[in-house]
Amino acid sequence: MSAKHNQANDSRIGVFLCECGQRIAPRVDLAALQKMLQDDPRVSHVAVEPFPCLAPGLENLRQTIREQGIDRLVVAGCEARIMLAKLERELREVGLREGQIDVVNLRGHVAQVHDLDPQQMAAKGYKLISAAVAGLEALEPSPDVKVEMKGPVMILGGGIATYAAAQELIRRGVECIIAVQTDNYWDELRMLHEHYPGERHYYDRLEKIMQEVDSSPLVRRITVGELTSLTGRTGDYQVTFSFLDDTPPKVFQVGMIIACLDGQMLNQGSDFGHDGVTVMCHTEAEEHIWTKGVPEGRVVFWVNDYEAGTPQFAYLSCRSAWSMARYMVEHSPTTQATILYNHRMAIPLSAGERRLSRQLGIQWIAYDGALRPTVQAGFVTCCDPVSHIEIEVPYDRLILSPKRAVGVEASKVAQVLGLEPAPGGFLEVHESRVRPEQQGRDKVFLAGSARYPCDLHEALRQGRRAAVKTAELMLAAQRGELYAPRMVCVVDPNKCIGCGLCKEICECGGIEPVEGPGGNIPRHVDPMVCTGGGTCAAACPYHALTLQNNSSLQHEARVAALARSLGADEVLAYGCIWGGLAAADNAGVKAMSYDPRLYLLRVGCIGQLDPAVMARAFLEGANAVLLIGCPPESCHHSYGLDHTWSRVNLIKKLLGLCGLDRRRIALAHADLNLPEEYIKTVESFVRLAAELGPIERTPQVQERLAGLYGTVNNARVRWVLGASLRRPWEEVYPGNQRSALAFDQDLMGIVTEEFVRTRVANLLQREKRAFELAELRDTLGEEEGLLVNCLREMVAEGQIGRVYREGVPHYVLPS
Repeated sequence: MSAKHNQANDSRIGVFLCECGQRIAPRVDLAALQKMLQDDPRVSHVAVEPFPCLAPGLENLRQTIREQGIDRLVVAGCEARIMLAKLERELREVGLREGQIDVVNLRGHVAQVHDLDPQQMAAKGYKLISAAVAGLEALEPSPDVKVEMKGPVMILGGGIATYAAAQELIRRGVECIIAVQTDNYWDELRMLHEHYPGERHYYDRLEKIMQEVDSSPLVRRITVGELTSLTGRTGDYQVTFSFLDDTPPKVFQVGMIIACLDGQMLNQGSDFGHDGVTVMCHTEAEEHIWTKGVPEGRVVFWVNDYEAGTPQFAYLSCRSAWSMARYMVEHSPTTQATILYNHRMAIPLSAGERRLSRQLGIQWIAYDGALRPTVQAGFVTCCDPVSHIEIEVPYDRLILSPKRAVGVEASKVAQVLGLEPAPGGFLEVHESRVRPEQQGRDKVFLAGSARYPCDLHEALRQGRRAAVKTAELMLAAQRGELYAPRMVCVVDPNKCIGCGLCKEICECGGIEPVEGPGGNIPRHVDPMVCTGGGTCAAACPYHALTLQNNSSLQHEARVAALARSLGADEVLAYGCIWGGLAAADNAGVKAMSYDPRLYLLRVGCIGQLDPAVMARAFLEGANAVLLIGCPPESCHHSYGLDHTWSRVNLIKKLLGLCGLDRRRIALAHADLNLPEEYIKTVESFVRLAAELGPIERTPQVQERLAGLYGTVNNARVRWVLGASLRRPWEEVYPGNQRSALAFDQDLMGIVTEEFVRTRVANLLQREKRAFELAELRDTLGEEEGLLVNCLREMVAEGQIGRVYREGVPHYVLPS
């Protein structure tokens, strides 16, 4: 057929229907489906292909796209989770980018799972494709944005991984600045044992790395004070250091940042008999070796991490103890070394190291972990795990495992860099569990034991790994080949007031403050860091944040198109690609039948859905809405499911105010590996929707549903709702908070007020005349006391005007 323009926005939307061998074509009347789409004025071209995903089909797609000028595409075939990325990759050469292609699972959500005749299959397929077309019609495609590097790489934090990172950058030809607090790398090597005890065997190799870095023309070594601020985004960071004296702050413009932060080693305290003389920790023993030489006599290393409550660090402490014991015995013939360890841990030595340990006469003594050893003067008393008899281990020096922490200085740097401590107190970076192409880069590439306790070898490896990732981006930018991802959040500075809510709930750390009128306000997004989860955009009280190429307006367009086409007993549903949609796809692959009255739309994360999308579905004709996300505490974007729960709760409250059953919307979860459980969920909700029956859409009900839609777009309601959303650093679900009931009561009061105010404004806007109180009360069906309070506030805020006619107040929209 000849191409036709979409009259709404001059776009050309093409639809390709896949026959998929014998899995779609015989079961779905593709000819009837093609005719429906040809009659749709929004669709410019429709064609049927045997396999659009294979080479011949892809070539036909490319040719048709070129000839017909198609700039948006729907492929109705199999799983979007599998095929969408391939189509985006294969069709990039003909101008289609991420967001301009949609995939409808005609096979797995229609043909393979329902026992309908081919015409009914085609009718259901058309409704789903029509929703996809509506979403693409509402698309405002963003231009490709090239990322430029406006400075070198800066390696800051002062950790020893600085040198491994710099060495890797040198070898890849990338310039860097290393920010340290001393001019002499030998001073750093001298004090290294404070962060990595028992690593003397590595010092010679490390010194060579330091010399290579120090002599390279690609490295600029600067001595700095305290890091005080970091602003900007990938490619254009401003890093500020301040000094204690009168030296003015120094500001550096850099392209990317690597943070190398070493953790701190503390002693275990008097609880384990520590006195710093005969009972000490690893770092103190290392300092003793530096200043006084190897201690003589009986030296006992007690690996007491289990007793200190940190069994996860016992491996590191044991390796450190072995290394130190070996050094002492090899350098002092009068030193006898013993390592005392909990019998629940395995000795972390290779076969060769075990042989060397025997040759050196280093004793390994296990004790029963059920009984805590006791430190006495000259002895450690413990219990033999085999005979259960008490034993005494004599010592002249007792060396305890260190207490590991991020450290004060590393914490200060981390705070400036926006790195939040993970559970356990370290800076381990949270990674969204998404596909590689969706993974935003780390805001700051992090290396060192402050990230998580590790040995020196692992810290240096982390530094090299961070440098490899950094160099790839820097070199791509130099070649002019580095572009920002397309499906990321963007901020409209004309709408943003800098409330900071988006930054608080952002799980990827991509939202940062910018300098401007009013001071620092969080209102720009680093596109290279953003993962496109979108729950921050769905929470913005002022709609200032948008997930570009996959906006809430597009979701609204999809649900509006689908809701208008649904029958009285049909259900609109959304499934996230990691939970609900994945389980539905799996059910389709296994040809597991379920109720055909469910119509499932795809969403990247269930938390991406603005409450306005849910409200729009009811406004446009949906009688029941089901949202299916990931299993609890397994959201791939941190807390998308939690945030959706809060939004569904808001819609339930408003449905009640509309006089409708709260059960018409529900949140569920599904595991992709348990499609049978997904089917139980679907069947249960479809039965409930059938029991509830269709909404009787009288003018009064439609007016209230319009009020519902307006209320969820109200900034006050959205702000209060956002205040309750779980933050990335919170371990407790908000429903467990002590003030949960009080908050819910306050929220209900605010929602009720704004619902009435929205309906008043809608009524005055629609009728364009003055209303007196009694007429407003009777028209809206609201209690007079509540209505009076709302009118008083609306007048005071200038939202409506009040005029008197014959002494009776009337309410109008301001002129």
